[in-house]
Amino acid sequence: MINIFYCTDDKFFKQQLVSLISLKNTTKEELNVINLNVECKKLNKHSKKMTDEQTAFLDGLLKTVNKNSSFRSIDVSNLFEEVMVKGPNLNWKFYSYFVTIRLIADLVKEIPDKVLYVDADVIFNKDVKELFDIDIEKVEIAGRRDKGRIFNYMQSGVMLMNMALIRKTGLLERARKLVTTKKYLYIDMTPMNIACKKRLILPKKYNNYKYNENNIIHHVCDTRVGKIPLTKKWWRRVKTDEEELMISFHPEYKNIYDELEVYKNSHPELFRK
Repeated sequence: MINIFYCTDDKFFKQQLVSLISLKNTTKEELNVINLNVECKKLNKHSKKMTDEQTAFLDGLLKTVNKNSSFRSIDVSNLFEEVMVKGPNLNWKFYSYFVTIRLIADLVKEIPDKVLYVDADVIFNKDVKELFDIDIEKVEIAGRRDKGRIFNYMQSGVMLMNMALIRKTGLLERARKLVTTKKYLYIDMTPMNIACKKRLILPKKYNNYKYNENNIIHHVCDTRVGKIPLTKKWWRRVKTDEEELMISFHPEYKNIYDELEVYKNSHPELFRK
């Protein structure tokens, strides 16, 4: 069984669906996928949790490939507000405070001892079993070195996590304390890197920012549209729920977006207007 968790709400349903389409199209393994589901009006008055209907649809999607696979949403709204909604990063303009949801994973009993965390904007290019089967018995987290870093500073969008060890060492507890007491540019990633004492740096094919046929995971955070940085022209990240733009940059994903279109037409009630 392959254990995976996301942290999203209703707003990210379409992005998560794209990710899960790519996942179920690239592996026949039994999947245990958990979503830490949050609705936090204190941070965003428009915040809405993923609905039971959306959860049931995603569960059924995974079962079309392996009947033993499952998708579950766990409402951690109260826990998140109690533990994380405080401190100097509360309204940090560069990053949504919601990226810190992953820092409460050790407090959620349903998160298994070995689990792969992925952002909603990842697309699986090949069978994720190769990544999940990496031995992390003696490390807390395995991940790729972030772009442009000299030291072993891990990018937090794809992390293979030894939750059994993390719960013993208190890695995420230390990271939460840092986030809620000190200001950071990368409000989740830097505290996690500071707190992590035992890590394994993986090849970038397990979390590549660019498309490559040898990728296991393509993290599309570097797909950008507009002018180059430091000019007066706009330049921004293309999100995976921007179908036409994504296909223009990555025509290799047209089959994923064709499948997405089928679901949008057959289940329009699931998609936020």
